[in-house]
Amino acid sequence: KAVSEIIIMISFYTLVLALLVWRLMNDDISKSKERPKVTINEIIYILKLPVIWLIALIILATNTAMWGTLFFTPYATEVYELGEVGGGAIGAGKYWVTPFAAIAAGFFADKIGPAKAILGFCIVMTIGFLIFTIIPGSPELLFLLVLNVAALTAAVYALRGTYFSLLEQSNVPLSLTGTATGIISVIAYTPDIFMPTLGGVILDSYPGAFGYQYLFLAVSVLSLIGLIAAYLIYRKLQKFQSR
Repeated sequence: KAVSEIIIMISFYTLVLALLVWRLMNDDISKSKERPKVTINEIIYILKLPVIWLIALIILATNTAMWGTLFFTPYATEVYELGEVGGGAIGAGKYWVTPFAAIAAGFFADKIGPAKAILGFCIVMTIGFLIFTIIPGSPELLFLLVLNVAALTAAVYALRGTYFSLLEQSNVPLSLTGTATGIISVIAYTPDIFMPTLGGVILDSYPGAFGYQYLFLAVSVLSLIGLIAAYLIYRKLQKFQSR
């Protein structure tokens, strides 16, 4: 019964958001009598843009990291020996960080520029997972666990709130942003397919602390790929603005 109530609540919440978007968002294209159709040439044009693939890598890395954060609860329970209550508190507590991180990320990106902000968030994300990879978990390091979980959660959800702003920064034509988003999403959301399986295989093969270290190592490698992509976009925009 509890699960069905949660599903109903989420469905209602999504429906309300859809109605608000439909009523409040202005769409100049939808007001025109003839809506332009996306052509094969436009799709090919989007596919040839290096920035599209770089953004896809950043979002792929972010979504991989988001799945990595879902393992914080069992990690805290098993490795830091916090028990089910303590591990649950770590898992629930990180969600209190998410709304503040997303909102703060928007202001931060407006202040210093989205590309630079996203590069910084990628650095925090990569270093955070490397810390969990290198440092063995123990109850004596509980403070480090809480601090790193908070920093990683903030970085991941800050990225989720800002990464699509790179489309505008990269001068992707406004009329093609929907097509670009669709193409990016095909690559960027593949962690939803492979991360649950990958996490299960690693933890089954290497039970205990080593399994989590290997899992977080895999996440940190993909985070590093996202960091490199963010740096390349940042450098590209810096050169463009200096002209």
